[in-house]
Amino acid sequence: MVINLLQKLNQAKDNQKDLLAISLVILVTLLCFANSLSGEFVFDDYIAIVEHPTVKSISNIPKLFLQGYFGDEKSAGLYRPLTTLSYCLNFAVSGLNPFGYHLINIFIHIVNCCLIYVLAQNYSITRFSALMCALFFAVHPVHSEAVAAIYGRPELLAAMFLFIAWIAYRKSSLTNSKNFSIFWYIFSLVSYLLSLLSKESGIVFVGILFLAQICKENDWKEKLIPSKKLLGYIFVTIPYLAIRVLVTKALGIPKAGQVLGNEPFLTRLYTMSLGYIEYFKLLVWPKKLYTEYDYSIIAKITSLEISVILSLIIIIVIIAIGIWQIKHNPTIAFAILFFFITTSIVSNIFLPTGILIAERTIYLGVGTICLLLATILYKLYTKGWQKLSIIFFIILLSLAITRTYLRNLDFQSDFTLFNSMVELVPNHPKGNYGLGLYYEHTNQFEKAAGYFKKALELSPSSALVHVIIGNFYNKQGKNNLAMPMFKKAIELDPNNAEAHSFYGAGLLAQGNLCEAKLHLRKAISLDKNLEKAHNNLGIVYAQLGFFSQAKEEFERAINLNSEYFQAKENLNLLMEKPNPEAKPINCPEESN
Repeated sequence: MVINLLQKLNQAKDNQKDLLAISLVILVTLLCFANSLSGEFVFDDYIAIVEHPTVKSISNIPKLFLQGYFGDEKSAGLYRPLTTLSYCLNFAVSGLNPFGYHLINIFIHIVNCCLIYVLAQNYSITRFSALMCALFFAVHPVHSEAVAAIYGRPELLAAMFLFIAWIAYRKSSLTNSKNFSIFWYIFSLVSYLLSLLSKESGIVFVGILFLAQICKENDWKEKLIPSKKLLGYIFVTIPYLAIRVLVTKALGIPKAGQVLGNEPFLTRLYTMSLGYIEYFKLLVWPKKLYTEYDYSIIAKITSLEISVILSLIIIIVIIAIGIWQIKHNPTIAFAILFFFITTSIVSNIFLPTGILIAERTIYLGVGTICLLLATILYKLYTKGWQKLSIIFFIILLSLAITRTYLRNLDFQSDFTLFNSMVELVPNHPKGNYGLGLYYEHTNQFEKAAGYFKKALELSPSSALVHVIIGNFYNKQGKNNLAMPMFKKAIELDPNNAEAHSFYGAGLLAQGNLCEAKLHLRKAISLDKNLEKAHNNLGIVYAQLGFFSQAKEEFERAINLNSEYFQAKENLNLLMEKPNPEAKPINCPEESN
């Protein structure tokens, strides 16, 4: 089928060739990712969509632009209102049916692949090599996380608007009409802003344009003096960053959420040298795909070890080859250096992030290997090795499609996802507590306890793991085991809202009203969307005799969840209760 389409492509007229090429890209992408349509919500889908209160109503759309990615207080450093808007529109159409969300992800990915085909041709790359590049990009196995997992949408949207901005920028440079040039330039600036509002990684566009200029111009002076047009993108970036800081109260990821934030520069450099080697392996031979990359996969390195020296040599040599090829083969140079430009924002070397490395973060970077392969195969094709070139292309494409199709299955459910992590790395902390949560939800408590125990052994200093296990004990009525877990979580992370909420609820059950109030109020100060914390604080106020405050808390809980039966019942009981003559009980800290 692919061979027949390629033959027709070669024989058709230009417009027909483009139509056939795009049709082939759409067909191959659909076939490759069709099995992801049956997937459930997994992993970060819950906090980004299922448990996100703002995405549940179109009337909340203005609010989406005034809060962080995961809600009011949960995501300082993450500002992606356009992505959240897309989830909101998805919910308006299909509620919490994951099919519609998966369908949109595939659609955006198809658009991106078609845009790559157009972009490649805009830079005078032949139609055949542009098609190969687009098809390789469409089916690369690393893309499974971005496409098959709904939470990968920020990457897809940011890339889509970046590609559109790129094409518009190119048109603004090529058109002879001044009016059209200004129109396309403004259109490019707007699309760039939309990319930033989808995900902060869109900021790499300025670097991409500068790299394209370096690889395109002949004179070194023209190569290295940035085009005046780049200033427009910088002027767009500044107000975006200002809004981002105002909303999230942080320029980047807060230190508490950074993986290597507390480490010195050299530790970050040494560790990420191994991280980049892992990235290279993902591009060339994506056999092992872990989803969550932590220190059980990439070790934290604090000294100059042999592995670090070798990794740095490989990275420097690759960059040097890219720079050397600027004069000899600009396409190869661009392909190599493109990866380092697009991953610069997640490198952790100069700007620490909340992850070590991740497959979804190199969604753009995958273009490197796709362009390199397409260029090499087309070179073979022009040297008289037409059949061999096409055979190699079909073999590589078939292998990628097969691997991607199988990889998509890992994102079918929480069980398949976390099980895939543990199968590759038995000592994967997140994989173990993820499986523990799955078995807890399916009432297989013994299995859940086993995985939770192992997760705690692997991550004894994780507040999150302590909260998860404490909640597990809570649901079984084992408060004597749950409370120490919540207390330890608070010691490890004093700003963990859920730990304070659960601990406060436990203190309320024990009748310790004053201390319960302290922790519940702390929880709400950290996260205003904790409906149970509001309800429990309402109970505390009611028992202390502060009925107006109790009423306010019950109402806030109901506003957050209109179906919160317990809060409604508590409010009704409060309204039926006559005001007592006794004075309210003041806690010690309030009477001082």
